[in-house]
Amino acid sequence: MRKYCQILQLLLCLPAAATTYTFAAPHLTMHVGDPVPPLIFNISSYSGSYATHFTGEPARHTLATALSPPGNYPITVSRGSLHALDRSDDLHFVNGTLTVIPADGIGAHLVNDITYPPGFLNGPSGYPAVDVTKNSTANLVGDCVTDNAKAFSLLLSQGGLRSSATTNGGSNPLYLYFPPGCFATSQPLTIYGNTWTFWGAGPQRSYIRLLPNSPAFNTGTATQFFSPQSVTRNANFREYIYNLGFNVGAGNPDAIPFTTVQNNSGAVRNVQIWADDSSCPYAINLNREYPGPMLFKDVAVYGCKTAYSSGHGEYSVTFEDFTTEGQTVAVLDNQFIKASIRHWLSDNTVQALRVYGKAIANVAVLDSKILNGDSRTPGITVETGCAAYLKNVIATGYSPTEIDAGSGPAVTRTGNIEQAWTGPGQSVFDHEQSPDSLHLEVRETPAPNDPPAGRWTQLRATVADWPAQIANSASTTVYAAPGIYSAKGITQIVVPDRVDHLEFYQAKFPTSSPQIVLAVAGSSPKPLFIDGCLYKSCQIVHSGSRPVVVRDSTLYSYTAQDGAGDLYIEDSNLISDAKMAINFYPSQHIWARQLNLEQNSANKFDCSGCKIWILGYKTEQATPSIVLTDRAQAEIFGFFFYQNVAPVSSGTASVYLTDSSLFATGWTQVDRPGRGQSNWIIEKQGPTASSLATRDVNTPQQLNMFYSYGGGRTHVVPPVKERVKARKAPKDN
Repeated sequence: MRKYCQILQLLLCLPAAATTYTFAAPHLTMHVGDPVPPLIFNISSYSGSYATHFTGEPARHTLATALSPPGNYPITVSRGSLHALDRSDDLHFVNGTLTVIPADGIGAHLVNDITYPPGFLNGPSGYPAVDVTKNSTANLVGDCVTDNAKAFSLLLSQGGLRSSATTNGGSNPLYLYFPPGCFATSQPLTIYGNTWTFWGAGPQRSYIRLLPNSPAFNTGTATQFFSPQSVTRNANFREYIYNLGFNVGAGNPDAIPFTTVQNNSGAVRNVQIWADDSSCPYAINLNREYPGPMLFKDVAVYGCKTAYSSGHGEYSVTFEDFTTEGQTVAVLDNQFIKASIRHWLSDNTVQALRVYGKAIANVAVLDSKILNGDSRTPGITVETGCAAYLKNVIATGYSPTEIDAGSGPAVTRTGNIEQAWTGPGQSVFDHEQSPDSLHLEVRETPAPNDPPAGRWTQLRATVADWPAQIANSASTTVYAAPGIYSAKGITQIVVPDRVDHLEFYQAKFPTSSPQIVLAVAGSSPKPLFIDGCLYKSCQIVHSGSRPVVVRDSTLYSYTAQDGAGDLYIEDSNLISDAKMAINFYPSQHIWARQLNLEQNSANKFDCSGCKIWILGYKTEQATPSIVLTDRAQAEIFGFFFYQNVAPVSSGTASVYLTDSSLFATGWTQVDRPGRGQSNWIIEKQGPTASSLATRDVNTPQQLNMFYSYGGGRTHVVPPVKERVKARKAPKDN
């Protein structure tokens, strides 16, 4: 017994066994010409907080640059400033690989050299854009070290003007410009109210950083970092983020980098989100009431357990040119929400997409790559009651590529997926033909070719001067600095062919009563770009053959006539007059990304002989959401029809087809019993009319895949490898 006690005493005096912690760089992918992605790292499991084990962080380095040719380049991980607090612990470092691939148009294209015109910060008095480093409210220090928590709070609240009681920021917009710098803080960034826009100089030049080991993000509860609050649950209008980065420093395991709620027109463009140690719960939070419709364009996410998490079924979100890399649990955690995704590049070993949430989640994925999956992991899973549509999805590593149990017994798909959908395709007249999309031509939204920003024409504060300024502009680009402009009545503006770009920077009038009417009557083959046109105060009259591009705008109206040119739409509502239908004509080809229409007493759009392709389409009210006639052709990848009022009569439909072709997949939300349509489709081919009935008028439901060839279709389908073409880098402003 005495000997046993002596041994026990000896053991109690021995030091604890040393622990080895591994710091590893995940595999990353970039295109030739892209900026080098952030070199994040993973840590093997440990208990407690980062700060109880380590100080500093490992150094990461690669020889790859934006100019590097295709190939594999080592990512070197070394000690750097990292030290273990317990000197007996061992630190082990595992290098990674950065693969550079040829430019192919899939994934985010990030631009870091964004410049603004000289008058950008000199908008009308009252609410011009504010340089966050030089203003009268609070100045941030962009040294990546200073804790700017107090200054951020003052800026985001406009010196206390915005508070938790703020339900609408329309009369006092928040316009913030972040010059090059790293703006650090230790606290959540809370924004109350809507109507705000943030601009940066590029996602790696202007970024907001959560300082390492911040106590607010080490509580054991997931906590939003960039945290706009929900405005009366679904009124987050006019919220935009351009050319910024969001970075979570090491040792913040509870930090959610980026929360968003944006409704109807809201965009996140040219944005990079990353967590240095990859440990955050999810990078993009779509769980706050109620997200969407919104557009993510050229957005890249590095690290976190998942790239996004979505816990609400209202409304919908559209991603195009989207990169996700280095996630540790899953990539897209798609519960409930309706998502339309195109040009998605994922480099991950974990599952790429999980579609679940009872009978609610509905996802379309087009022209995308999910690379380097674990051979023991399915790339995509679709759970019972949910639906997915896949087209031109290239997969490597995963086995299988997809398991779809959304409708009946699970269907397993391997290799690249040329086209697949949940359940059987549905049709009114064409059951005997093979179900298929129409394979319409898909054009990328063009980018403006602006002259140097110093040569742009600035519009004066007096709106009555705008017609003459635009007519006589020596520059091809004309802009209105951010702010609130005073105007009266209707201002008629004829846009000459020599003006290519009208950039309004989300400027607005105090109310929507004043109007500007932009007449586009020219025949130039060069598109006219209209960006951020004044909220509900812009009317576009499109009579000429010149193409028009509308981005991030809520118009009062868009009016075309036969002979009008092509139309490109991104993140826009083309009409706010509840009594006007939009008419498209045979002369027009329309490409839309995140289209929102809400007329309550008129058809959403009538397409007479036009061709229209839509990625993400949300409507409200009971009026028909699609009307196609005269050999029109339409493809709609992901719709959200919100039936929030009852139809005016029984036997109506969401879609009317007359001798026209349609491919569509999506969802109808019925918020109260009796408000749904009796039919999905009422179709007429020649003298014969028939319909596709809904399940009932009382419940939300999926339309997994509908096809009609009444107006013809494209028969030649190119191979998968030929469908995705490299695109030129856009010239941002």
